[in-house]
Amino acid sequence: MKKAFIFAAVFALILSLCACSRKDLAEMTRAEGDGYAAIVWDGRTYVPYGALASYGKRGEQIGIVDGDADDRVYELKGYPPEEWIVNGVPHDPAMLLREINVAEIPDGWQSEYDWNN
Repeated sequence: MKKAFIFAAVFALILSLCACSRKDLAEMTRAEGDGYAAIVWDGRTYVPYGALASYGKRGEQIGIVDGDADDRVYELKGYPPEEWIVNGVPHDPAMLLREINVAEIPDGWQSEYDWNN
């Protein structure tokens, strides 16, 4: 009986620590654009720009898409998430997305998509 109580107490402690350390993730949705899949978040639409490896590093996870915990959205280190985000599922290459109204592209960056340049 004492072992069961200790096990339950340790389990509850671990659960509470995990819950406190994880920040709330934004709920985002996938939308179809003109030949591409976009992400919509807080009224902003993000369109694909290119593979992440060419542009920078993935930062902290900030959201999930359509309730799928494996379809993750991250910050792009050094850039505001209102303009640039990173989307990727674990173990797959990540995609850089720009908010559709962003007109100022950092020097040296060029999209992999002609319609985006």
